[in-house]
Amino acid sequence: MPLGFFRVPAFSAGNWVAFSVSLGMFSIFLFVTLYMQAIRGYSPFEAGLRFLPMTLMIVLTAPNAGRVAQRIGSRAPMTYGLTVVSAGMIGMTFVQPGTPYWILAILFVLMGHGIGSTMAPMTAAVMGAVGPQRAGLGSAMTNTSREVGGVVGIALLGTVLFDRLGSALAPRLSELGLSVSQTESIRETAAHGFVSLGELRELGLTPDQVEGFVAAFRDAYMSGFHLALGIAAGVLFAAAIVANRFVPGRAHAVRVEPTRERVPAAID
Repeated sequence: MPLGFFRVPAFSAGNWVAFSVSLGMFSIFLFVTLYMQAIRGYSPFEAGLRFLPMTLMIVLTAPNAGRVAQRIGSRAPMTYGLTVVSAGMIGMTFVQPGTPYWILAILFVLMGHGIGSTMAPMTAAVMGAVGPQRAGLGSAMTNTSREVGGVVGIALLGTVLFDRLGSALAPRLSELGLSVSQTESIRETAAHGFVSLGELRELGLTPDQVEGFVAAFRDAYMSGFHLALGIAAGVLFAAAIVANRFVPGRAHAVRVEPTRERVPAAID
């Protein structure tokens, strides 16, 4: 890929937005899934069903956002969508273990609407920056940015969440009167974000210790959950500023000559 394309503001901004959206979206799916199963006690199927408001809003919003971008350009819908997603994720930082699902559903609708408002205009911005002759290159680079964003989001924000979980859980474990081996086993298991009641009973915890651990784990997870989603919201809001500043109001292509390389002639 000719690196000169990164000198085109719309191309660089569009790929930064692709990175940021995937970072936030993968964070939502992973961390909220753990929240629903480990904290609220939903089964995997029940947790998946509760994501439907977000999924449906993405499906409904994306085509309309594409049509809006064709008329007025990508800047406004991208800025709007990223701001809405960021607001929804900030709302998630106030969610507690007992928060009614209808509040979560509203936040899911908000975030799904924001993601749907961003994706098609984002792709249009990158395509407009490289022109029709390089459409394949622009599409491939956008997909790469999405994949990298998802990987970095899970790795970076996952580290933040579980580091906060571990640091918040440690002092609470010392109050439960556990043995050294029990404490170490629980810490190792809790580092993956989920501890089943069966595992606790196998370790020999009394009912009172199990109840105390569940409360401690819930509080520690929510502390890391709020921090990780707060960081993701900040990244998405920064992407909204970048989109508003560097994505043009109307799509246009900037001609960038690729580096010429000598291509060997085909031999029959």
